[in-house]
Amino acid sequence: MLWRLCGGKDPTTLRGVANYVLLQLLAEVGADLGQHWKSEKHFTAWLGLAPGSRQRGKRKGSQRRLRNRAGRLFCVIARSVGRSVDKALGGFYRRLKGRRGGLVANLALARKLAELFWRLMVQGMAYVEQGLKKYEAKVAQTEQRLLEKLARKYNLVLQPKTA
Repeated sequence: MLWRLCGGKDPTTLRGVANYVLLQLLAEVGADLGQHWKSEKHFTAWLGLAPGSRQRGKRKGSQRRLRNRAGRLFCVIARSVGRSVDKALGGFYRRLKGRRGGLVANLALARKLAELFWRLMVQGMAYVEQGLKKYEAKVAQTEQRLLEKLARKYNLVLQPKTA
């Protein structure tokens, strides 16, 4: 039924998203997202999931973004996906939660899910879960590149630890 409502696209490829929540999302935003929003950035801003920025000169303030019903649905989805143990999106949530806190991590994951949903509905790109191991390997590789860059900056040499 969801496949027919979405015009041949399968929104169930987003792991951790229940069919009932997908029906609620389709009721809020419709099946043709490309008609209303030019890009995924416009879509996430409409949802209220875009980061707020208000700056005048050196003064920085925070701008509160109000979320509509669809934006709140993505936050609910993010809470459930963030608890997943074996998914890359759950790893993303936990990594960000350790650095910035649970509320920021939930909002960031909700935005990421909204972008994936927009790509799925407009461009037909299906989300393929890579798994937690692959995500952690990618993060480790990024951290290693950063360490090598810092070592070059301070004229240091990195040596691998011998077992």
